[in-house]
Amino acid sequence: MLRGYRKTDLDALVRLDDICFAPQFRFTRAMMRRFAEDEKARVVIVEQDEEFVGFCIAHVEPENAGYVVTLDVDPAHWRNGIASRLMRRVEEECHVAGCVSMALHVFTGNTAAIRFYERSGYVNAGAVEDFYGTGVHALAYFKSLLSITR
Repeated sequence: MLRGYRKTDLDALVRLDDICFAPQFRFTRAMMRRFAEDEKARVVIVEQDEEFVGFCIAHVEPENAGYVVTLDVDPAHWRNGIASRLMRRVEEECHVAGCVSMALHVFTGNTAAIRFYERSGYVNAGAVEDFYGTGVHALAYFKSLLSITR
């Protein structure tokens, strides 16, 4: 089941982020609240059998662009299409909000995520040095949303 964010979801978001990412890539509780509850946020959550298994937070940015803040899926549910469902829904929501493109950053060492984003139609726009801290680089990715029909 896909649904939107509720303020009571914050603890579950933080717990899942702690499972999904190494400490240097995790959001603090305060940061997660700020990202999820921002007025420009589009948050999609996946529950299966009343279990919280994944979420995606994107922001609608100026100049009609969406930005994927984070995509988290419980490792016990990887390779079940959950990440793809989350991305499609958040892209649709950003498109409805007026976005014509999406952007994101991914750690250069996260090869599984890189492959996923490229399979999902994102195009590598180059490296961003020190994006996650000194010596921890990211790749910037972009995707057009112009082919989405309303």
